[in-house]
Amino acid sequence: MSYKPKSVMITGGAGFIASNTTIQLVNEHPDVTFVVLDKMDYCANIKNLDPVKNEKNFAFVKGDILSSDLVNFVVKRYNIDTIFHFAAQTHVDNSFGNSLTFTRNNVLGTHTLLECWRSNQKQIKRFIHVSTDEVYGENKEAPDGKEDDSKFDESKSMLLPTNPYAASKAAAELMVRSYMHSFGIPAIITRGNNVYGPRQYPEKLIPKFLMRMSRGQKLCVHGKGTARRSYLYVEDAARAYEKVLFEGKVGQIYNVGTKDEISVLGVTKAIVKAFGKEKEESKWIEFVPDRHFNDQRYYISIAKLQDMGWEPKVTFEQGIQKTMKWYADNKDHWEDSELIGALVAHPRR
Repeated sequence: MSYKPKSVMITGGAGFIASNTTIQLVNEHPDVTFVVLDKMDYCANIKNLDPVKNEKNFAFVKGDILSSDLVNFVVKRYNIDTIFHFAAQTHVDNSFGNSLTFTRNNVLGTHTLLECWRSNQKQIKRFIHVSTDEVYGENKEAPDGKEDDSKFDESKSMLLPTNPYAASKAAAELMVRSYMHSFGIPAIITRGNNVYGPRQYPEKLIPKFLMRMSRGQKLCVHGKGTARRSYLYVEDAARAYEKVLFEGKVGQIYNVGTKDEISVLGVTKAIVKAFGKEKEESKWIEFVPDRHFNDQRYYISIAKLQDMGWEPKVTFEQGIQKTMKWYADNKDHWEDSELIGALVAHPRR
């Protein structure tokens, strides 16, 4: 049985994944109101929401989820019946430096929203918490190279985060799950792979390398570039979150991702090739010191979403081309002052 929200608050909706999801939802569901609440941190951009800013079923509120008074005001003002919680600090490199910011925003921010639900639980019928695959920690490849999805149970898998960012997201998840058991909050949790595509702040691998290549700068690969990740194109991710909102079951945990894995070095070479520079590949690649700790691999099963009829549609090669074109066509999306520190090998904030 599908869920039919009337008014959805999307936290962090001016950020990368949430803005793309907001655009998808606003355009596809004109009978539902979508209210973005975002404090406009460095990685958010109000331009991300330009495609829907004039739509009748869209509203934007600038503010921090740590302000319970503001959250309660928005809930009452817009008669919110669903909270879609994307807001978070997400960059691992930053978490090695200013880790307390991650605890404050990711853990305390989530806890504040949960308490706001308690104050408005007769009105708010669903709470969707967006988490990350990094809460699982690093996992090894099956000896025969064949992963058995039937043995993967999201609800019973141990959370073994290995960096401060992942730990803060795991802690936030545990708060949500505790409210499910203690107070009966009708919650759903998602855990996502790496996502890339238009509107992503260029501190992350793919947009950073696209911008560095366009500026004639070398691509700075951490360590030997052997770490492998699954990269999901953002339009596919938005469709997955749409599926969870309308068809997800309370109490469930859904992995959002793709089975296609590629190493960091593989991504780097693909970007060099996309620029037509593969014959002088070595000229464009520079190996730099690795992170303090760098998980080599995250594998997740996406069987639950597949059973609901969702599949990734955009191949990695197609996604790189689409992303490359978007950044080429939107060079003024960020001011130069907004990119200070983002394009370096090891960003710190």
